[in-house]
Amino acid sequence: MAVMKIKTIKTNLQAVINYGKNGDKTDNGILVSSINCSVQTAYEEMSLTKKFFHKENKTLGYHIIQSFKGNEVTPEKANKIGQELARELWGDKYQVIICTHINKENVHNHMILNSVSFVDGKKYHNSNEEIALMRDTSDRLCLKYGLSIVETEKAKQEKVFRDKRIDNFNRSNEKMQKIRNDIDEAIKSVKKYSDFKFVLSAKGYEIYDKGKYFTVKSPYYSRNIRLKRAFGEGYSLDSIKERIYYKIKEKLPIANFRKKYYKRVYTGPKLNSFLLKTSSFYRLYVHYLYKFRKLPAKNEYKELTPAYFKQKKENERIFKELNFLARNNFKSTHDIQDYQIFCENKLPELKSQRENLWRKYNKTTDENKKVEIKVQINLLSEKITTINNYTNICGRCIIRFEKLRKEYIEQEQTKEKAKELIKKDKKKKVKSR
Repeated sequence: MAVMKIKTIKTNLQAVINYGKNGDKTDNGILVSSINCSVQTAYEEMSLTKKFFHKENKTLGYHIIQSFKGNEVTPEKANKIGQELARELWGDKYQVIICTHINKENVHNHMILNSVSFVDGKKYHNSNEEIALMRDTSDRLCLKYGLSIVETEKAKQEKVFRDKRIDNFNRSNEKMQKIRNDIDEAIKSVKKYSDFKFVLSAKGYEIYDKGKYFTVKSPYYSRNIRLKRAFGEGYSLDSIKERIYYKIKEKLPIANFRKKYYKRVYTGPKLNSFLLKTSSFYRLYVHYLYKFRKLPAKNEYKELTPAYFKQKKENERIFKELNFLARNNFKSTHDIQDYQIFCENKLPELKSQRENLWRKYNKTTDENKKVEIKVQINLLSEKITTINNYTNICGRCIIRFEKLRKEYIEQEQTKEKAKELIKKDKKKKVKSR
């Protein structure tokens, strides 16, 4: 069971971060993790984001507290749940630090969210819909990890209001309607489910249909959207397949592959609101910007092509690699290779432990023992996935370093060749004279 609270941070963001990272409460910093920033320099990175987009005043961040019931969850699993929650809700645009406190009777997470996005500089809007999505996601993750949720009458009434807010948001939001129209158009224009996926991917969508929930990622939203929850039973995976294969035969419209999507980009100079209030010279500067027609700036529209989404994925990969390198303080590629070998050697041992636990699980008839063994298996599975991720990141980092080294050598060789050619030209000119 997890209870969620959210507070706005108006002053002293650093004090809140320091409170969250307190070593006495987080097992000497072991139970502290972060997303899109480093644990050690979280405040500095958040401050730099604010400075870059000139948004250093008013709301500095948000303090989210996720409290679990008694000893129902281990501190490590609580931190893992906090990471998943933060990654799903804010991982694409915002910097978050997750601190799990164990100083009280119940384990609880303190999540500090930067109010300014490091991607586009937009401030996080703490609306009723966002709070409803946050609490709903928290409940879903608790059920996923075998934890209880609040089942009181008040909680049930609150859940009804929460679902209504999410439904109203899905119905009234223009972007959600565009997604619905795109899906309807794709269903009408195809004869097979594979063609349906192809049409949506050509429009810039990413489809995830192998997990528990059927979700898509659209060009309008960076957050994944569960179609059944957003648009009803008619948009579940089985319903979409039924609509494709068992629809009334009619003349099928041609899929609109030429349809394009655009992102609005502000190209004008960024103004400092603080200097506008305090400095007369800065106001004069802004006055001349209007005189020379630099302001008001015209918004340009950048096309969101498949190449844009590929580059976005690549940037996210690079960001993960940089975070990984900063956390482990590697000094050379040999250190990375050693760490990769260490991870690869550790995997067989963990997998054999998991196999032994599965054998015990299948042999035992006692239900309580089965539950205990299943918890141990889940913890081992989590460790195996994290170590697999580390080995993959190490491999990518080594390949990237090799490419950079080759490019550097090629550049140096071309420079040397250019110098030799210049020397030869000079010698020829001297001989001709």
